[in-house]
Amino acid sequence: MRGIETGGDSEMAYRRGYEHGVIELFYAIKRFLDPRTQEGVRAWIEKDVDAWRTRTMLGYPPVWRLRMLDDPTRHDPS
Repeated sequence: MRGIETGGDSEMAYRRGYEHGVIELFYAIKRFLDPRTQEGVRAWIEKDVDAWRTRTMLGYPPVWRLRMLDDPTRHDPS
């Protein structure tokens, strides 16, 4: 997971801030999560949020992986 970066426009600054915020939130609550949930949230941050941050064509943060944590019967859409 990357830290704060500089440069870019306001949309990219928002996306960097969003990613940074979820990373900090993860570190704050990590000890309260079971190992399966920790791995799911980490994968969401490293794969989904990072991809969303760098691809401006995606209009909103992806949440499908988090929904899978809530309902384990759902499967990966890819």
